[in-house]
Amino acid sequence: MNTKRAPKVRFKGFTDAWELRKFESIAARASSISADPTLPRVEYEDIISGIGLLNKDVKLKGISKPGIVFNQGDILYGKLRPYLHNWFLPSFSGLAVGDFWVLQPKDADSSFLFRLIQGQQFDDVANQSIGTKMPRADWNLVSKTLFFVPTSIDEQALIGRYFRSIDNLITLHQRKLDKMKELKKTFLNLIFSQKLRFRGFTDSWELRKLGEITEKITRKNQSLESLLPLTISAQHGLIDQNSFFNKQIASKDVSGYYLIKNGEFAYNKSYSNAYPWGAIKRLDLHDKGVLSTLYIVFKPTNVESNFLVSYYSADNWHKEVSIRAAEGARNHGLLNISPQDFFETKLLIPNKYEEQEKIGVFFKKLDNLIIFNQDKINRLKNVKKILLRNMLI
Repeated sequence: MNTKRAPKVRFKGFTDAWELRKFESIAARASSISADPTLPRVEYEDIISGIGLLNKDVKLKGISKPGIVFNQGDILYGKLRPYLHNWFLPSFSGLAVGDFWVLQPKDADSSFLFRLIQGQQFDDVANQSIGTKMPRADWNLVSKTLFFVPTSIDEQALIGRYFRSIDNLITLHQRKLDKMKELKKTFLNLIFSQKLRFRGFTDSWELRKLGEITEKITRKNQSLESLLPLTISAQHGLIDQNSFFNKQIASKDVSGYYLIKNGEFAYNKSYSNAYPWGAIKRLDLHDKGVLSTLYIVFKPTNVESNFLVSYYSADNWHKEVSIRAAEGARNHGLLNISPQDFFETKLLIPNKYEEQEKIGVFFKKLDNLIIFNQDKINRLKNVKKILLRNMLI
């Protein structure tokens, strides 16, 4: 094995080859446990996956669970389900609560080590995990793995600082995106509670059954008009299942699936923490696609389409579904609500089409802004991934 190599891209002034070192020679695992009530706790749920940011001020959490002591410059690495990429480089001391490794740099720059664990080689090794249902990275394997490391601490630090500047840029855009999402949530609450109205509209809104303003779609894909299996994404609505999961979940024979066309809606009865009553989205990104018959598909007939998109972005409709879904009847992750009951759900909507249209256009513009900023973040992450591949070995 060649023990001396250099990366494809490096900073000017550094020419020495990098050396192979076992991971345990550049990082030690901290093991000191404490329940000190004055120290902030960091848990899995506090870290934004793949970004390495906290999603809240952990100093305000007020929990008393014990954890592994970490200090500024240590690195938190989530060993449970390592593919979730729960990593964090703290600027304060605290306690890591849960399945974390607290990594302490040994003869290595902390910010470089933080980028090393984000690289493809470390990711591949960490994901050769122990356990199936709850896979965990194996320290015995990771610690003995050889990684190429710059011999110069100055080069390590420079690489670390460079990627920190990229991370800061991603952070800046992420915070902007988070504010936009919060703004949308605020406007959804204000507009659909009628506390905020567009100028010129004063008429009361009216209750309409979904079945009165939409048409149920039951067309099957019998002639294989489409071979594109779809799934629901929070950000982009109905999207290509293969791209989302990196594999096809749908059956190979999709002739018995529903054929859904652009502009039509689908209700996914699968529930989760993010979607306690399922999710309803419109197909915007493709001309047509196929969906499992577990979905309920419909199209607007007597309601403005963009208004309906925004209506189902709010949570007003949850109560109507909860009334009709059988109490406690959740089977294999699906809500037990029939199509007939679903179309009996009532929506409080403006009786004037023009007001529906204004609301729909308003949220459409806001959604486009959110998507634009999310795409910008995705592009920055992709640039970072390419640079990691070329600036590390």
